[in-house]
Amino acid sequence: MRFYKTIIAAILLTSAVNAQKYNVEMSYVSLEKGEASPVKNYETTIDPNAKVHQNDFIVLIPEIEFQTIEGIGGAFNENGGEALFSLPENKQREVLKNLFNTNNANLVFNRTPIGASDFSLDAYSYSMVPEDYKMKHFSIKRDKKYLLPFIKAALKENSDMLLQASPWSPPAWMKYSNAIDKNNIDKTKSRLKESPEIYTAYATYLVKYIEAYKKEDVIIDRFCVQNEPDTYAPFPGCNMSMEQMQELSLDYIIPAFKKKKLNTGIWAGTFRTINRGDHYKILNAKTINKFDGIGFQYALEPFMREVSLLAPNMKIMNTETKCYNGDNSTKQAKERIAEIANYINAGSTNYCYWNLILNETSKSAWGWKQNSLMVINRKNGAIEYTPDYNAMYLSSNAIVKGDKRIAHISKHTIVSTKNNANDIKVLIQNEKSTNQFVKLIIDEEEINIDLPKNALCKLTLKRK
Repeated sequence: MRFYKTIIAAILLTSAVNAQKYNVEMSYVSLEKGEASPVKNYETTIDPNAKVHQNDFIVLIPEIEFQTIEGIGGAFNENGGEALFSLPENKQREVLKNLFNTNNANLVFNRTPIGASDFSLDAYSYSMVPEDYKMKHFSIKRDKKYLLPFIKAALKENSDMLLQASPWSPPAWMKYSNAIDKNNIDKTKSRLKESPEIYTAYATYLVKYIEAYKKEDVIIDRFCVQNEPDTYAPFPGCNMSMEQMQELSLDYIIPAFKKKKLNTGIWAGTFRTINRGDHYKILNAKTINKFDGIGFQYALEPFMREVSLLAPNMKIMNTETKCYNGDNSTKQAKERIAEIANYINAGSTNYCYWNLILNETSKSAWGWKQNSLMVINRKNGAIEYTPDYNAMYLSSNAIVKGDKRIAHISKHTIVSTKNNANDIKVLIQNEKSTNQFVKLIIDEEEINIDLPKNALCKLTLKRK
């Protein structure tokens, strides 16, 4: 009897699918634990008679298109590079393939620091000799040990990769504090010195960075002028007013880049929309057409959406995401879709996770822990894939470079896109411990589809 019931169910499912204009494919990941190959295909149940609550309706409007997606990615750092190269070569290749290869996590739009970040091994810059205004002693030698080899190895796995960059701090001698880090000790000194001589030297410093990386066959597609200009951090940082960012950018950096015919984009930010309204101040008549875009991290969707109202042609980029506390927990991974939707649905062309790799301590040189996609134990060579890795793996396969974001109406937190073949993709999460039906409404047709329990899901609708 069970055999006959299975046959009847299969016939009903086939009839339901054939009644629709679209075939629906589904893949999903569990966020309970990290896995090297986390994606599972799911034989979808489409039931026209399923009872679906009105809150579970999803209306897709593929003819309404928004921004073109530039990709999903994460951040390179010196800490992660050191951990990666502690592994034997075969394990290094495994890690790099699983992070960057287009058939795996496909992390294609990534971030790198200009000089030290908070996950460098210690504080440094490319200009360590004081008063070197002509940058005669400029050197990226430090990056050639861990950071640049990490980036180059990633590029071998994915030559289509884009890189964004940001300085956390200018060279120490350019600041009133004469320190790259320890910005919280005297907030009045955590600033770039205000003089044409310093501004000219700093613009030269940034030009030389872009040129030096290009000589290493690493192209920096764009950079933001200052990471988190509103902070007074114990780690590398620099508090920068918007008046200073505008003067530095418009009168020194942009002319210096034009003189050298550099194609690297110059972006305002990175802005947090937490304790200052910096992004509003930068969107004035003087600067609105000078920057190539605006970078946000720890920002809320309404404030980013207002950029489109004030500056319709201004591109938006996500520069960094929540770092958390090194727990790398399922609970934290389940919150990723809300953050991804926050940026993509606000108009960002990308989503950039923070640390790609950390070592077994998950701890910065300044003493606190943060999350990462992988944790590499330098002592025994163990590689731990975190639940965040699973979430990013599926997200980067759902939200792909070249896709267009499309309009949707839903009470669920989702991202909906369309690729060049007009396949429609929906990234959605079922938080429930039981399977759940949702109703997709598209082209005046309704498709009731079953989502697996406790899963982040990618739905692909292909027109018949």
